[in-house]
Amino acid sequence: MDTPRRAGWPQGLVIIMIGILPMMAIVTLMPIVPALVKNFQHVPGIQTLAPLVLSAPGLCVALFSPFAGILADRIGRRKLLLVFTTLYGIGGVLPYFVSSFEALMASRLVLGVGEAFILTLGNALLGDYFEKEARAKWLAWQSFIGPALGSMLIATSGTLSTIQWNLPFLIYGVALLMAAFAYFAAYEPGTVASRPAQGTDSRAASTPFPTSLMVRLAATTFVLAVVYFVYTLQFSLALDAMGIKDGSDIGKYSSIAALGVPVGAVLFNFIAKRSAVFQFSLVFMLLGLGMLGIGLNLGIKATIGLAWIQQLGSGMTIPVLINWGLRELPANFRGRGMGWWASGFFLGQFVSPLFVSLVNGLSGGLLHTFMVAGALCVAIAVGNALFSRRTA
Repeated sequence: MDTPRRAGWPQGLVIIMIGILPMMAIVTLMPIVPALVKNFQHVPGIQTLAPLVLSAPGLCVALFSPFAGILADRIGRRKLLLVFTTLYGIGGVLPYFVSSFEALMASRLVLGVGEAFILTLGNALLGDYFEKEARAKWLAWQSFIGPALGSMLIATSGTLSTIQWNLPFLIYGVALLMAAFAYFAAYEPGTVASRPAQGTDSRAASTPFPTSLMVRLAATTFVLAVVYFVYTLQFSLALDAMGIKDGSDIGKYSSIAALGVPVGAVLFNFIAKRSAVFQFSLVFMLLGLGMLGIGLNLGIKATIGLAWIQQLGSGMTIPVLINWGLRELPANFRGRGMGWWASGFFLGQFVSPLFVSLVNGLSGGLLHTFMVAGALCVAIAVGNALFSRRTA
């Protein structure tokens, strides 16, 4: 009998890189939203459509992730990972070579299909390659390095956008290099059915499909994602509403605030063993306080400080969600479970701009919308804590 291959640092790097790509899909373009509005000002409804350029891949992730999870569980991970990482890179750089808004949106949807598979496969491989303690370690590294690079990407993208509005799209070409590395480092972990049946894995093999768990996982993720992406998709426009118009300044301020994300990822290690109720309440509270403060427009220094608090909560959000999902899911449904998770998360990303547009119409402006979203998060945090205590 062949000795099962043990994952090490090359596979850990693959996991980290896979985690970077979905983050890149959106943060790379955060500083260029005002430039998109200006360049396509002839397009009707561009104020709503420009943020959708960032979130449009999320619709593909929401639609295709469950399908990606089924394929991952049935035919394996490695080949799919290589194919769709390459597709992601091609879709990412295409907007640099097109001029129409329709073609730009189409290329973003191509990127989104690649992202759907990348995200689902990456989370499944994290569970396949590593056991609980090692899994937490690589999840923490992924959550730390990705956002740290994200702040650099935001600053770089903001600077590139001042040279040419569509120059930041070339950054997505790095996905092609990541696919080349994964070709040598990633290996097929094998199906659950082919592994030794022992402990919880043998019990999981006969476990029926956990529909109620999947629905709860996707629904919780969806609600959190809708408010999570209010900041991500709209912060550059909020700065613009405060009078900060220059793309490099928007990138600089956004990158400073984004430094809170890796700090939040580090803090996740200290709360990882606490209850899910505590973790979710803390995340909602930090997100809410930050967005409330941004909406108050207390000056640029206070705004960046409060944005940093919001980003602190953002740094905990994805680790909390993924760790919760991997802990609850049976191993033989890991691919499909992560597909449902990704579907809920990115459906929330796609719906978030529509939520903002609706609240804008009721509240009278984007900064007021930040206050409403912040108040909603704080209410959820308090309600979650009180309800769980009452239930206990």
